[in-house]
Amino acid sequence: MKMIIEIDDESYLKSYLSILSVGILECLEKNLISYDDAMSLLYFPGIIDKFEKMFPKLGKAIHLGTELEDVADLIPEKLKESIEQIKKLNEESIYLTENRKQHVFYKICD
Repeated sequence: MKMIIEIDDESYLKSYLSILSVGILECLEKNLISYDDAMSLLYFPGIIDKFEKMFPKLGKAIHLGTELEDVADLIPEKLKESIEQIKKLNEESIYLTENRKQHVFYKICD
């Protein structure tokens, strides 16, 4: 089974991904998911370049997200600060206004 997510507005896409990122960070903080889970959901290096070009703040947030496991292992006292920095970058990328709202289309395929 696979799910296809379709968002055809660039600003809305940036907001959607930022909201996803904040949710992933919340799950990490509550130990609901592992760093590997976070990497497979959004924080994987292969997509960083594209996001950094399209959405610089979001790209930086995702880039920092790929480094969270290293921060936790090497300098655990900085982990909370790193997560807060990523959240702040994401929050700056969330921009949903009444006149720009759009539906997100989900298609589930067998």
